[in-house]
Amino acid sequence: MVIDVRGIRERFFQFCVAAVILLKVVGSWRLARPGIRVQADLATVAAFRVPYRSIEILQEYAQTHDIPFAKLFTVFNAENNFFPHQHAVYDLNSLEHLYVADFHRVARRYNSRNLAPYVSMFQTLFDEIEVFPIPTGWYEDDAAIMFGDSWGVEHNLQGNAKHMGTAIIDRMNVRGRVPVVSMTNGQIEQAGWDNNLGYFVSVITASGTYYLYAHLDSIAHGLTVGRYIEAGQFLGQMGNSGGGTGGATFPVHLHVAISPHVGFTQEQFWINPYPFLRHIEP
Repeated sequence: MVIDVRGIRERFFQFCVAAVILLKVVGSWRLARPGIRVQADLATVAAFRVPYRSIEILQEYAQTHDIPFAKLFTVFNAENNFFPHQHAVYDLNSLEHLYVADFHRVARRYNSRNLAPYVSMFQTLFDEIEVFPIPTGWYEDDAAIMFGDSWGVEHNLQGNAKHMGTAIIDRMNVRGRVPVVSMTNGQIEQAGWDNNLGYFVSVITASGTYYLYAHLDSIAHGLTVGRYIEAGQFLGQMGNSGGGTGGATFPVHLHVAISPHVGFTQEQFWINPYPFLRHIEP
């Protein structure tokens, strides 16, 4: 029996060429296919109504299953249209079954370029925010300090403006009693007075994210513009300064606001700090 070695080689070569072409076609199709685009509007994304307990659960799953947490978290939000309702009810026991066990198939359904800016935003914020803005030994030991989800609540400081942050309240209502610290590393972007914000400090991070701490009673000495500070560094004391030309008409509290530098809008974008604060509270 004579074996046609040359013929076998030629057929094997043709098979390899066909396989390479097929892989390139499939790869090109995956890149070209539109995929699902994030459907939530910017106001819904900014309100960030995600069940905050899901953050810790998904972080644990991401580590256990070797999945990028920020992408898993973004897909979870996208699959739920970024939770458009203020009081999201969600079965947290189903997270692993719905989003982790078959994560790669679910993630491939989305347009990767459209999803990427949201992934980047969450990755940045969860990496940067290290410390609760009230120091250790105060918040967890002082029952007078509390906060809730006050995003979008109307206030009269600027007409009928919406509250674009989280208020951490001192129920003892004593100005200068509670210290405030930076949640992140970064540079002092501003430190001074504003008629509405009162005494305030803003910190900008390497990512371009803007963190605002307002209505302080006083500002720490030496916080000059451009100075580098670290997470946990003292910024000032909680107060009730500002409130417009009519003066302060509200209880002592800290206004925390976050404006990340994002790729899905050219406008200044504020995101609800509440889930981040719940996630890092002592």
